[in-house]
Amino acid sequence: MAVRKICKPKGCRGSPRCEHPWWFDVMYAGKRWRMRVDEFALVRGATEPLTSKQTAERVWEPKFLAEIMAGGDPRVKPATAHKASETLTVSDFLDRYCKNYVEAEGLRDPVTIKGRLKAVKAVIGDEPVNMLEKTEPIQRFKASYRHGHAIATVNRALSTLRGAINWGRFQDPPLLMNSPFHRFGITIRTKEETKRDRRIGIEEEKALLDAALAVSSEEHKWAGAAMHDRIIGALETCCRQGEMLRIQNRHVDWERHQIAIPGAHAKDSENRRVPFDPQGRLAPILRRRAKLASSAFVFGSPEGDYQDSFKTAWESLLLRANGHDSKRPKEGGRVDREKLRQIDLNWHDLRHEGACRLLADGVDIRTIQLMLGHADIKQTQRYLNITDEELRKAMTGVWERRRQLKAVG
Repeated sequence: MAVRKICKPKGCRGSPRCEHPWWFDVMYAGKRWRMRVDEFALVRGATEPLTSKQTAERVWEPKFLAEIMAGGDPRVKPATAHKASETLTVSDFLDRYCKNYVEAEGLRDPVTIKGRLKAVKAVIGDEPVNMLEKTEPIQRFKASYRHGHAIATVNRALSTLRGAINWGRFQDPPLLMNSPFHRFGITIRTKEETKRDRRIGIEEEKALLDAALAVSSEEHKWAGAAMHDRIIGALETCCRQGEMLRIQNRHVDWERHQIAIPGAHAKDSENRRVPFDPQGRLAPILRRRAKLASSAFVFGSPEGDYQDSFKTAWESLLLRANGHDSKRPKEGGRVDREKLRQIDLNWHDLRHEGACRLLADGVDIRTIQLMLGHADIKQTQRYLNITDEELRKAMTGVWERRRQLKAVG
């Protein structure tokens, strides 16, 4: 299987820099198939003759081979490509993708996926679906969505759109012929994303815990004590918010001093176990909650009921911990968003902080990866931010050892 030049006459000797066209040259089931790449691609959605061997190999060679393996003849011009999609709009296509794939396959976070696609539909939803094969409409969406959103948010929306386009390409009949997400088209530059390095010092942690007890009043629906336990739980277990809120008393193993995180509750769908210190500050919380039923949620309501969110209590706690008034103008109203942006602390930062503290205590990065439940150790490395004080302590040890070696020498 190859993409190569067949030069006639052979004066250029098949040089990749010559102006002759690229050819498919494939052996399959004892039969040899030769065909110009342009002749195959132009009738199947390519907008211009192909001059790049890389594009021919990555985009068109798999399709050429797929038609042969399916028993077809790639030299026969296909019927008019997807007439049904000529009247299909981008909005209709994305709705079909959500219904036939996202919901049918039971993907995680369907609400998040639909929210990203809703942003796409707001900009280019009325255009024909075949416009998704071109870079210009997607660049227009990218420029429009970039205003008011972080680059990471834009990249996630583009990744979701790329998944929808790839799904459309492999339908029968295909709704799209090619994707604009490639090296010379739309690129998702994850390196441009700002890596978050927010750390939580001991003083700030104490302020949060004190504020949690301070908001334990009727005004805040007595949520302060529960928030106090959740802050400690997030720092000690390094669990994601959804994982932590689903921990039940039956998941706590007192013999081995570990908490089971079922795969059904984890982001990567993998079971894992999080150890805890039986003499640490998390143990009294677990013992107190153990007095409830085995099915009670450790970090749920005072009665042990499940709570899927505590955003209101977290915002009030942040304002109180930083000396601001946490009272809302009316019941159900929003707090001062500008002050929250200045504080710049997310609940997920507690998970980052717990991992960084493990690293500072000398825990191996592989152990931290297992603790966090990351499939890739590169993701763990992005979590681990070293403070200036930790860096200074580490270098002080290096300098002291150098002085001792120099004295001995």
